[in-house]
Amino acid sequence: MKTNDQTTLPFLIVGQGIAGTLLAYFLLKHNHPFKIIDHPLPGATSKIAAGIINPITGRRMVKSWRFDELSQFARQTYQEIEALLQSSFYREMNILRALPTTFEQNEWDRRSDFPENKSFFRDQTEMGVYEGKVPPLAYGELKGASKADLPRLIQSFRNYLSQKGLFTETVFDFAGLKTTPLSAHYDGYHYQKIIFCEGHRGKGNPFFKYLPFSLSKGELLLVKIPGFQANKMLKNKIYLVPLGGDNYWVGSTNSFECSAVEPTKDQKTLLIDSLQKAINLPFEVVDHQAGIRPTIADKRPLLGIHPVYTTLAIFNGLGTKGASLGPYFAHQMMKFLLGKEPLDPAVDIARFPDGAELIVNR
Repeated sequence: MKTNDQTTLPFLIVGQGIAGTLLAYFLLKHNHPFKIIDHPLPGATSKIAAGIINPITGRRMVKSWRFDELSQFARQTYQEIEALLQSSFYREMNILRALPTTFEQNEWDRRSDFPENKSFFRDQTEMGVYEGKVPPLAYGELKGASKADLPRLIQSFRNYLSQKGLFTETVFDFAGLKTTPLSAHYDGYHYQKIIFCEGHRGKGNPFFKYLPFSLSKGELLLVKIPGFQANKMLKNKIYLVPLGGDNYWVGSTNSFECSAVEPTKDQKTLLIDSLQKAINLPFEVVDHQAGIRPTIADKRPLLGIHPVYTTLAIFNGLGTKGASLGPYFAHQMMKFLLGKEPLDPAVDIARFPDGAELIVNR
């Protein structure tokens, strides 16, 4: 419906990946009006991600940053959204981790004795249906892990918002944006804040390009393994993640060559070879996909207000741990926008002071 230039709304969210979706959910839950726009383009990792929430990561098996509070908040949030949408996309699921070297086996034993880790390392690994179907290596089992089907969540929430008239599928046109100290004018509305949740497209945002975005490309396979019925994730260089039925997610690769968003033959070959080494079962490749991740050197999200254009904000940089980081920091971002809570300094874009004097040349 055509509106006049005096129409004012509190918030416009630009981008409906996992960051924009979760921020919209909390605004909706707390009855704060908003609109959200997005135009699907190739390369959005939220829409192909496995959504793994893993308590212990890396070769040295370190507990994920703030895992206890982040995972608990994520579980509650995803279950709330499941109830709202009457759809299931969150599942708690252990991880079987291959320990192919003596170093990793010793590290597993050492780390499992740390008091903060004891609840995540299972004393006795139960291979279940993987027994005899994986290489004869040592394996450890991690508890407390889970997965969120982010592509399904995002699409279901998009449909829900569309039915309420809150979502518009369109490209944000920076040429049509006018900012003032009190509001931002765009497409016939005045907004108190416009929040950019653009994923990898944030690197090209003229207002926030001063932030130290790095981009990495990940590729994955969707495969069928008939009759396998695995109920745990497998980690052996790559992840094998059950999606339900005979369907599995396999990935992902990591490359800083991001000149093209299309998946590549070389990476497909690498993934197939890795899966063949990880599991002794026939499989069928159903799809091969690729996405571009927005990452930050300190591996912390980007939240905050532009240092000059104070009606513009950003919520981005969730990276590979978006499923666990997203709910907690989307809630914090909502409270910050409403003036109810300051941002955690670890995620506030004010930690990058080089942009404090930036004036965008428009």
